Amino acid sequence: MQFLRVYGGVLLLLLVVVPGLSWGQEVAKSPNDERDYQYLSLSNQLRVLLISDPKSDKASAALDVDVGSADDPQDRQGLAHFLEHMLFLGTEKYPLPGEYQSFISTHGGTHNAYTSSEHTNYFFDVEHTYLDEALDRFAQFFVAPSFTEEYVDRERNAVHSEYKSKIKNPYRRELDVLGQIVSSRHPMSKFSVGSLDTLSNTEEDPVREDLLQFYQDFYSASNMTLVVLGRESLPQLREMVEQRFSQIPSHETKKTISGEKLFTGDILPARVSIKPVKEERRLAMLFPIPSAEKYYKEKPLQYLGSLLGHEGEGSLLSLLKQLGWAEGLSAGSGYGGRNENTFNISIQLTPEGLKNQEKVVATTFRMIQLIREKGVEEWRFEEQQRLAEIAFRFAEKGEAIDVTSRLASQMHLYPATDIIRGRYAFDEYSPRLIRRYLKLLRPDNFLWVVTAPSVETNQVSPFYSTPYAIEQLRYEVASVPKAELEKLHLPEKNRFIPRHLTVKALPSMEKVTNVPALIKKSEAIDVWFKQDNQYKVPRASINIRTYAPLVGQSAKNAALAHLYAALVNDSLNEYAYPAMLAGLNFNVRANSRGFDIRVGGYNDRQGALLNRILNAIDRGRFKSERFDSLKQELIRSWRNQKTLTPYEQLFQKLPALMFSPLWDELELADALESVNLADLRRFAANLWQGSHTQVLLFGNLYRQEALKLATLIEYKLYDQPAEETTPLMPSARVVKLPVGASHYHLPVNHRDVVAALYIQAQGDSVKDRANMMLMRQMLSSSFFHQLRTEKQLGYIVFVTSMGLKDVSGNVFLVQSPSTPLADVVGEIQQYVDAQVGKTPDFANYRKAILAQLNEAPKNMVEQADRYWSEIIANHTNFDRRSELIAAVKALTPETVSQYSRSVLGAPRELWLTAGAEPVEIESTREIPNLEALKLDSDTYTYP
Repeated sequence: MQFLRVYGGVLLLLLVVVPGLSWGQEVAKSPNDERDYQYLSLSNQLRVLLISDPKSDKASAALDVDVGSADDPQDRQGLAHFLEHMLFLGTEKYPLPGEYQSFISTHGGTHNAYTSSEHTNYFFDVEHTYLDEALDRFAQFFVAPSFTEEYVDRERNAVHSEYKSKIKNPYRRELDVLGQIVSSRHPMSKFSVGSLDTLSNTEEDPVREDLLQFYQDFYSASNMTLVVLGRESLPQLREMVEQRFSQIPSHETKKTISGEKLFTGDILPARVSIKPVKEERRLAMLFPIPSAEKYYKEKPLQYLGSLLGHEGEGSLLSLLKQLGWAEGLSAGSGYGGRNENTFNISIQLTPEGLKNQEKVVATTFRMIQLIREKGVEEWRFEEQQRLAEIAFRFAEKGEAIDVTSRLASQMHLYPATDIIRGRYAFDEYSPRLIRRYLKLLRPDNFLWVVTAPSVETNQVSPFYSTPYAIEQLRYEVASVPKAELEKLHLPEKNRFIPRHLTVKALPSMEKVTNVPALIKKSEAIDVWFKQDNQYKVPRASINIRTYAPLVGQSAKNAALAHLYAALVNDSLNEYAYPAMLAGLNFNVRANSRGFDIRVGGYNDRQGALLNRILNAIDRGRFKSERFDSLKQELIRSWRNQKTLTPYEQLFQKLPALMFSPLWDELELADALESVNLADLRRFAANLWQGSHTQVLLFGNLYRQEALKLATLIEYKLYDQPAEETTPLMPSARVVKLPVGASHYHLPVNHRDVVAALYIQAQGDSVKDRANMMLMRQMLSSSFFHQLRTEKQLGYIVFVTSMGLKDVSGNVFLVQSPSTPLADVVGEIQQYVDAQVGKTPDFANYRKAILAQLNEAPKNMVEQADRYWSEIIANHTNFDRRSELIAAVKALTPETVSQYSRSVLGAPRELWLTAGAEPVEIESTREIPNLEALKLDSDTYTYP
């Protein structure tokens, strides 16, 4: 069956797969979607969506339970989250707690889960040939989980560790405060994560009993949705699912909490003041509103958010920026779900904006009034409808695991036919509904939340120790000059909505190359081009990297480059914001030796946008007030590095220790402090001298169009040949660690401690990369199981890669809230020592790596990223992946065992630790600062 609709000259086709079962329902999908879908309900009332994709390299499944932390018992807060953790620790059929994780890891997959306010979502992906076996293990979580007694306290510690690891998270800290203000009956008042206290386990009150009861109350097949994606046909997938998931018990479930009001009595309007950990100033206006979930075809909140959150000329943000009061703004649905929720307007304030917050609020209410007077118009809804329909029409494939997880959740929100299309639906213009919500955005119905270091507080939230104060208001509109308010106006019609959406035919006289071809080469520029012949969407990707010798000479120049990029983006924001809404995006950012410019999306108006971007970069003329404001924003952002979790701080230090030219964000902040506008102008005047540019043009473009764009780029970014005074382009250098161990310690203001062991490859060859990749794959699962599940060192435990240019590295990391740092170091070292020379389950892990390397890009952006990574690495034969595949195939247990002994047994390694107090690690060389290792070591050098 097919539905056809013509809108604005674009033919939209909603292809519907007629299901093979009599009780199945039709599922609307994009005409660009080659997957087959089938919706059905099993005998136990489990609702299932099957997705057959013969081209998928990965198979995936996700199961979503319609229950979350909102439904925690009042005396067991965090129970839903705790249950999510416990479900992974063994079942009757597969009793070993790490069996599922090991199977997924061994067969090239990943797995995870999350607990939100109203959903608990479990998901995995795996090599496509192992879907059947993976489903057998996955299904048992919901058929017969063990909830083994001995793991209850261990996993309580893991939940507590997760809670403590994010004790400084700004979002969680704000929620903790808001939880003290809203009605105690509303789910938002609950502590969703859980801790050793809320999940206390005593003989008189064992937490396992409550866990089992919660599982019985809510974990019924009738309360679940399942999505399975694989290469198999729909009938084959149905057989897999029926055989395994029909066993899930179905019974009457306890009612979830719904319909509760956010605020009781006459508390509103009120103002909450919150003191943050990091340097930030933010004003949020929270309006309690009825849930809008059922209005997915009308989308009233998205309509209002698009007008209040607009960033173009005449917008609320534009005026607040002009007045020097704000740097950013967002608007839309806030804390949502089946209970009364919020519409949020969040404004990132400048110091001056904080002083004038009453006027910021008054200006916001003036914009709301303008929308009431002139903003509810059908053409505006039709414009959003048009953009959504184009996005749906040309939707591209995503990662299988993302698709299954998202659709399993959406199955609770939308009817079967709209499971995929629901989030794109703008089917019914309802001015009455828009005005109903608009009426609730009024001065006597909002919570005014101001977050800033300077606010006065008199209370502390219970779980995240956030200082705050609350006061009731009699809100009076502050006076803002009429001349300023008259600058506000509603958005004009979007001129960037693409009109030409034809996929260009391949030239009959030219053979389309399999990889990008070099179409222009000069002293100034190298340009590669490839017309897309695979994805067939009217989009293109433009990637530009300009190497500017001046940038990498010092921390000050690097900081100036970042400020220059920020000013370019800022100067373009009003012009380009409508383009972003229309599916055309861009970004300009500094890197360690120059700048990256990226333009992506529909190719119809890309040339005009690129020309505007290049003009802004070329001119380098910026307003002094924006210079001052963005300079301070950059410094603030960089200094806030200190408020990240300890392991995140360490990961920012590692590249700065090992790579040149590169400076840590705190060094950049110090360097930027003394910079003035004259410094920036001098920097800009000489910026492009001696520069060289690499470009990739890929997508829905003809060769001649690509050549025109290449000429434009060269004209704008090439200044002149290097003069005698022009500095040479600095080489990219990676520290070649000396044999043995070095140690860098980072003092952090956090209760948790972190130890990370960075193991460097023997060399920078493709053989080295293959060996390090396979070793990491073999060790990840057992490292997690031993140090997290068994030894309970902490919630954050993992092995990951840290590649710098062609130099591979593996990082073993643990962040712990309770174990002394020296002991964490000892446990990591003990684990690594025990793995020297071992090659567990070699054949399966090598097969998993090969499957990963052979995985095809899902969409045009992924393909462009692959091409671009080869170009900027100077591998312009585009054969680096095939070389790596050949190297992995050539590995044997004997060669990997030998390599393991060389890098783990006689390693080139670097210990990084973080904690309030330093730790001594025996037989290591101490690194006193970020520059010391780079100054004293040999390096791998790259042009």
